[in-house]
Amino acid sequence: MTDLETRMGRATRHRIEIVLALALTLAAFLFVALAVWAEQGTGISVSQAWVRPTIGEGRITAAYLKIQNIGDDADVLRGASSPKAARVEIHETEMTDEGVMKMRPLGDGLAIPAGESVTLKPGGTHIMVMGLDGALAKGASLPLTLDFEKAGAVEVSVPAGTGPADAPGEADAAGEVDHSHH
Repeated sequence: MTDLETRMGRATRHRIEIVLALALTLAAFLFVALAVWAEQGTGISVSQAWVRPTIGEGRITAAYLKIQNIGDDADVLRGASSPKAARVEIHETEMTDEGVMKMRPLGDGLAIPAGESVTLKPGGTHIMVMGLDGALAKGASLPLTLDFEKAGAVEVSVPAGTGPADAPGEADAAGEVDHSHH
């Protein structure tokens, strides 16, 4: 091998090492960028979640929570699901002109404006959980997946109780929780 061939071999190895180093640096940069993007989350924050325990062998309940849109764009809660329920719907409770409370599904979803929050609560907008695969006792939890138009799927474990983090719920004079509107 001549001196020229030896120098060309070293130069080629050096170029390969530089290209490999650049490729690894780019891969590391992309990994960090994706990790930061994932850390930023969906722009949706869910808090104060709770679900009513079922009564007896009941297979229907309602879930309540606070949804905060910490993103820069408005989003829409399109629906929800649970592996423990046959059907989950977003409902709105309205008072009719005749003074009767009626629930109806929100067909167009629930708008969550950018930088604002929406609270789902008893007597108002809530998540109806129907066809549960078993009774839901106080202290248990219900897995829910909230489906947002932009943020996508947000999974929440919802504790069964009488209010957020088992805070006092809406009780009547006898101390019983009011389930009449569900």
